[in-house]
Amino acid sequence: LLTAVAALAGAACSLLAEGSGAAAVAGILPFTAGGFIYLGTVSVLPEILRDSGPAQALLQLLALLAGVAMMLLIAHYE
Repeated sequence: LLTAVAALAGAACSLLAEGSGAAAVAGILPFTAGGFIYLGTVSVLPEILRDSGPAQALLQLLALLAGVAMMLLIAHYE
C-alpha cells in the first residue's frame, strides 16, 4: 500500500511540474536517480553477494556501477 501511494504521489508531482520547465527537471531527475540507486544497493546487492561467488559478485557489482554511470551520462548530455 505504501509503495502504491508513493507511486501515485510521484505521478501527481510529475504532472504538476510538467509546465515548470527545466527547473522542475533539475529537481526531479536527481531524486529519481537516487531512488534507482537506493533500490539497486539496498535490495539487489545483498542478494547478489549471498547467492554467488566472489568473481560473479564482482562482475554484477561492476554492472550495477555501469548502470549508475549510464544514468549520469544520460543526465549530463540530455
